[in-house]
Amino acid sequence: MKKSLIWVIAVAFAVAMVLTGISCKAAEEEAGAIKVGYSMPFIEDSPYCFPFSEALKTAAANRGWEIILTDAKGDITTQVNQVEDLAAQDIDGLLVMPTDAAGIVSVLEKVHDEYPDLPILISNTMTDPAEIDAVAGFAGPNSYLEGRQMGEEYIKYVDEMGFDVINYCHMTGMAGYGAAIDRQNGFDDAVKEAGYEDRFNLLDLQPGDWSPDKGQVLTENWLTQFRDELQMIYAHNDGMGIGIANALQNAGLEPGKIVTNGCDGQTLAVQLVKDGWMLFTIFQSPMADGDLSMEIMEKILEGKTVEYFTYLITPTVDASNVDEYMPKAIEIWGEEY
Repeated sequence: MKKSLIWVIAVAFAVAMVLTGISCKAAEEEAGAIKVGYSMPFIEDSPYCFPFSEALKTAAANRGWEIILTDAKGDITTQVNQVEDLAAQDIDGLLVMPTDAAGIVSVLEKVHDEYPDLPILISNTMTDPAEIDAVAGFAGPNSYLEGRQMGEEYIKYVDEMGFDVINYCHMTGMAGYGAAIDRQNGFDDAVKEAGYEDRFNLLDLQPGDWSPDKGQVLTENWLTQFRDELQMIYAHNDGMGIGIANALQNAGLEPGKIVTNGCDGQTLAVQLVKDGWMLFTIFQSPMADGDLSMEIMEKILEGKTVEYFTYLITPTVDASNVDEYMPKAIEIWGEEY
């Protein structure tokens, strides 16, 4: 009887220890789970930001992280409030894609002062100034270099066509948005440094807000205003470039009569390059962009040293390599975008 009782107690103790161990392990895992917040300017309203956000979710799941995404709907005041709310949610890391390059800086500094141990990573779009003490770094495309890259492509085009002067309109992204500022400055600097300022005659500059619809309407207005003068429209992204191409097609123009471009590498843009409606696009994968940001945040959380700027590689897609990039575009964007 005594032996049986001892055996029962021993078994009960062993079971209790196992259960306690499981409970402690679960608690440890829960306590060790990484939680990051990501403040975005758009999510579903942007053909770029939506797949970007999906890449973030996948990258977080692969690491066993929790991720909280917020959508500012393009409004800087909303984003400032969302950044403050995220920082207060006991997160381990904060990522921000600024809606307004300069307008976001004060809240980043405020959050850093209130939560000095919280690492902040700027993602996809730089702040203004590009480097600030409150931030651990930047990961994403170098929009300034993309602007230079696009300027250099147009310089080559002017030389190949033998133009003394090319008349062009400049369609920017959303006013105040870091990528729009950088792509404008990069383009202008490329033209200036090549000594081509007198050979690029600017007819008009207007924001197209990254939108195909606004890009199409602006182009229709320019076609009416400038008629046969207009030879080129420099656009900051694929969305506006697609709108431009639609307007040119609707006007009954032939491909190449007025040249334009894109930047993102969407499937429709790559097809427009293939069909001659776009001179080129810059291939900027939102999936690779999102993955890069999560990779850099992981290194920061692990205490590893990272460079302040980590850039995404963004090759040019033109008539010479369009067939190579078409399957890549379809894999990322599908066949409809």
